[in-house]
Amino acid sequence: MKSRITLKHLFTALLAAGMITVCSPALAIKASSEPLEGAHIGVAYMLPGTGEVYGTRMDEYFHPASTQKIVTALAAMLYLGPDYTLNTTLSVTSPAVTDGRLNVTEDGTLNANVVVHFTGDPSFTAAAYTRLLKTLSTHGVKKINGKVLLDVSRFGGPDRANGWSWNDIPVCFTVPATPIVINRNCAYAELTHHGVGTVSEPLISSRVPISITSDAVAVANRDYGGDCELQTLLYIDNRYHVTGCVPAENKGRPWPLSLSVSDSERWGVDWTEQLLEDLKLKHNGVAVIHQGLNDLTEIAVIKSEPLKELITYMLYRSNNLYADAIAKNIAAEYYAVPATYARAARAMRAILNRYADLDLGNAYIVDGSGLSPHNLITPRQLLTLLSYIAAHDKELGLLECFPVSGESGTLHWRGSTVNAPLKHNVIAKTGTLQNISNLAGFVRTDNWKLAPFVMFTNAITYPERTRDLVRFHRIASPHYAYERYVLENIYARRVMGRDF
Repeated sequence: MKSRITLKHLFTALLAAGMITVCSPALAIKASSEPLEGAHIGVAYMLPGTGEVYGTRMDEYFHPASTQKIVTALAAMLYLGPDYTLNTTLSVTSPAVTDGRLNVTEDGTLNANVVVHFTGDPSFTAAAYTRLLKTLSTHGVKKINGKVLLDVSRFGGPDRANGWSWNDIPVCFTVPATPIVINRNCAYAELTHHGVGTVSEPLISSRVPISITSDAVAVANRDYGGDCELQTLLYIDNRYHVTGCVPAENKGRPWPLSLSVSDSERWGVDWTEQLLEDLKLKHNGVAVIHQGLNDLTEIAVIKSEPLKELITYMLYRSNNLYADAIAKNIAAEYYAVPATYARAARAMRAILNRYADLDLGNAYIVDGSGLSPHNLITPRQLLTLLSYIAAHDKELGLLECFPVSGESGTLHWRGSTVNAPLKHNVIAKTGTLQNISNLAGFVRTDNWKLAPFVMFTNAITYPERTRDLVRFHRIASPHYAYERYVLENIYARRVMGRDF
């Protein structure tokens, strides 16, 4: 079923997808010196002027989750630099250009293949793609007597890194870093219904090239959760089936969906065909190529924002697509071969070692985002990177890219840092996966100096009732109480006991 989605509908879907945020009262929590029972906690920090590392379990390995984006950010700034851009180019096979103009017949025919080279720009949109293809029209092209080839040779290997959760694949926060990215490879839709007990129906914009079927039943809000939740099944060619339950009492609004594109090449072909039709550009078909072509003439390019702005967005929003796209482009530039997750990991380690004398030792890096629970790093290892970032802020300018407690990004409303004295004084990256909640960055202490810190909290689990209350944002996560205790001590420049 396809229909029109209004701006209000789109806002609701974007909000549900975590692409935008709105101000809401924070779920604050008081400090407690008692750590969460059963949790695996590692802490490393330095106090201003001491040069000594304090903490507990500093050399044990933890799952970093999205704090791994700090590794990606530092490696990218060291090797690619703040002004580096990801470029999507439009080229034609030679000899179709003379003196900078396309060789077009009187009836507007271009006798050549057109090549679009994608580099995994995570910010590339359908609107930008339209501008790129419209270049052909400005040269007088009405018909392409050849194919439109989508070059995806920039990356190779599997689209998803080892260990990514199968259950999370249909969700937009796990969109894989592929060469073709259009509108973040995330499709927005909604489910409508006619009350409790009815089967929901999908509502999709006619512009979005996906298909959805549904047998999800609307239930009262009190019955939603546990074994009655909405689930999405993902099939080839970007086909989805939603099943299970959907809350019926959503303030009269349809239930929003944000769906990760499963087949980026199909997505790219569908969008290309649609945009060419919009521009009334005839052609002999659209195809994907996995090896780059020689003897091409570039006629247009769409550049991303500078790398520093991409990194800021990555850290503020904890955006996984941005992180893995940046990591893979590091590898593509470093090795000059198609980038894979494995090459990205090796390239980042090599760059940190070569350009900053930072050795990650036995740390295990699988991706650039931290999505994989296979990633392992110690608090002390990550602390060395943070210390380097602070010591070289004039050259790197990375400190201003981190979220700030009570102000921005994923720290805006974090329950452990939203109140004084930590509000405005924690500059850090969050890291969240199932049963994992980490924080790493800097505390601005009571003497206005920066103290780098890493706090890993793995193996978090609660009673079922508490888990549901946390999940649906009814209470602050109880583990925040101990997190706040540790941060308040760092703020006050106190050295805690070896075992805290």
